[in-house]
Amino acid sequence: MGIVKINIHKVYADRNLNAKPGQVNINNNVSLLNVEEMDFGVQGKRGLKFTFSFVCEYEPDLGKIAVEGQVLFLEDEKRVKEIKASWDKNKRVPMDIMEQVANAALHKGNIQAIKISEEVNLPSPLPLPKIKANPVTGQAPAVVEKKK
Repeated sequence: MGIVKINIHKVYADRNLNAKPGQVNINNNVSLLNVEEMDFGVQGKRGLKFTFSFVCEYEPDLGKIAVEGQVLFLEDEKRVKEIKASWDKNKRVPMDIMEQVANAALHKGNIQAIKISEEVNLPSPLPLPKIKANPVTGQAPAVVEKKK
């Protein structure tokens, strides 16, 4: 089946007011903290709750945004048991499942980080599109240029 829901349960932001101005590097990272079985009450299916951490660090020492949440996932009972056993044994999840869960966590984490960065005056963790005026006419083009 796949992802059923994404929940956020912790948000943290810190901005260093004493940081020196200059070039800022932004590093985003998402990781799995835990995997637990769940019962969604669907016959022949079981659920998994993947707890994740998304961290956005601004270097050098400008600030940090951290988001923790859960990706709820529904799958066949046999597959759920395999995924959980793999996690319990070596803290690994099959690549096809990890891809779905990590992308969902990254998406949700980035959206939260963009909102929070505005509130604490940190640069957006993702480059936002900008309009560039035509130097000849002074008019904005019909196409929006993305920041690289």
